[in-house]
Amino acid sequence: MGGGEKVKIRNIHEYIQKLPQGTQDRLYTHPATCLALFRSLTETAQQYVMRLLLLGKPFSLNKLTSWAVNVREKANLDATKQLKSVRLWSVVKLDDGTDGVSLHANFRKGLTTALCGGGVSWYGNHQLEPDKKPKTVEFLDSYAKERWECLLQYMVQGNSDSDKVSPDIANLLLQSGMINKHGSEHAITSTGFQFLLLNSSSQIWYFMLKYLDKCDTIGLNLTTCLAFIFQLSFSTLGKAYPIGSHGTFVQHLRQIGLVYQRKHTSPWFYPTRHAIDFLSAGSNKSAERKEGFIVVETNFRIYAYTSNELDIALVALFAETLHRFESFVVGHITRESVQMALQNGISAKQILDFLESHAHPQMLKCKPTIPPTITDQMYLWEMERSRLSTEEGVLYSQFLSDADFKVVHEYAQNIGCVQWSNVQKRLLVVNKKGHGDVKKYWKQYKKEHGE
Repeated sequence: MGGGEKVKIRNIHEYIQKLPQGTQDRLYTHPATCLALFRSLTETAQQYVMRLLLLGKPFSLNKLTSWAVNVREKANLDATKQLKSVRLWSVVKLDDGTDGVSLHANFRKGLTTALCGGGVSWYGNHQLEPDKKPKTVEFLDSYAKERWECLLQYMVQGNSDSDKVSPDIANLLLQSGMINKHGSEHAITSTGFQFLLLNSSSQIWYFMLKYLDKCDTIGLNLTTCLAFIFQLSFSTLGKAYPIGSHGTFVQHLRQIGLVYQRKHTSPWFYPTRHAIDFLSAGSNKSAERKEGFIVVETNFRIYAYTSNELDIALVALFAETLHRFESFVVGHITRESVQMALQNGISAKQILDFLESHAHPQMLKCKPTIPPTITDQMYLWEMERSRLSTEEGVLYSQFLSDADFKVVHEYAQNIGCVQWSNVQKRLLVVNKKGHGDVKKYWKQYKKEHGE
């Protein structure tokens, strides 16, 4: 069954690999970037980098491969491919004519600084008074969750007048294809629904990749923004840092809960847990998903054991709400409610994936988790939308004789472009692709027969 364009989350290496070489070179001058990239490497690749790090010249490739005697061939190939993909090392010719490998000069210097110390402070040498109103870890966690859920709620709620999401963030959601605009309201798309199925770290990483793709259009430097993101991943939760020259970028991060700033003129900001942890998604490291809350019965009743407004709004995308209590909601999955979700680009498979990924622990004991009657009916309702399909065609009519019609009809059949025909009424419809050939043939035929 179709599910729209699948959301693909590029990891750190896939993202950096696509950047221009000049951008990569500038990026590797930042120690935080080098350290983040190093941490995301496989163990074998990390071993190669550490052994080459303090060498001041290229090293023999034959000797390097001898280090991997006890390493499986696939692990060795994965490591070398990973290092080459982001230009962390390159193959060069040694004086004796054999192949050697050398680390990227900027990367070697940046990683050495990050691991051994030295250089300037990542946040600059700002002499500021300590923050007089420091924030606790509990406050920062609550703030980050609230801000991020505001963004998600904006996506699932159709009212575009929400004052909790800035125009910049709303435009980014629109340009990224996660929502569609319909006058003064908007609706979540298939891509947006897939986005909501991800865990928080993956959501934030995906969103930030979309943001970075638009950096140049909003007057921000991609290299500076990306390096600052990597810096945040090494910051300490609950500690205040000077904003420095990152004012505009910090304001955008503040809007989605990655950092806390008491007011926009404050010289301090606090990284939240979201900013520190979300890079785990870009490193292909698994992130824990919260416990499920949904129970689905064979009679199409759905019970959502939650008081979270976002979770309730998500269920309402494809189910009618019947009763709402303090700690749970009762709904009903109907043909009309599912058809409405399908019209917004959400597929049956995506709805079923959502139900399974948020299934209550009691539901997980059942095999399969979702009752087959629910699964089959979802797909049947989706198939109803595919009963009719449209295709552009060209009508040929007003033939003067049966012979003329037969000649054109046979030619169109031979080239496989007939969509519909009626011999008695001398009507013929050909597809748009074959129209040019049929038209050319018909003109040539009439010319040859003096018509």
